[in-house]
Amino acid sequence: MTQRKLSPQKLQEIRELAAGWGKIVARRCLGEDGPGSGIDLMAMEQIAAAAAAGLTEGTLSTLLQQQAATLPDEQPCPGCGRPCPLEREERPLAVQGGQLTLSEPVCHCPDCRRDFFPPQGHPASGQPRL
Repeated sequence: MTQRKLSPQKLQEIRELAAGWGKIVARRCLGEDGPGSGIDLMAMEQIAAAAAAGLTEGTLSTLLQQQAATLPDEQPCPGCGRPCPLEREERPLAVQGGQLTLSEPVCHCPDCRRDFFPPQGHPASGQPRL
């Protein structure tokens, strides 16, 4: 089952969770007493941006790995139906808020001599698949 949008309540829960992690990042970076007067807003924004990029990378990497783990070890070729072993290829992926390396599931059919990317569920109508 494909879920395209999260409810506003769920998104607010996620935002509050991330805000809690932001407090932890601030304490780890600048200590329990905070920044003092030796750091300006621009430097604080750099810390927040680095934390946001790390949170984006970690969240998406985990979710994509979990999603890929649901695929069986073999996938039928869309051309001939032959079972083909599932392998992984590393691919850089630009995402909103940063970049990460995707361990993309791929298959190769020796009979059809074609590569294909196994589906990971059915996207909503008119929406692309990853």
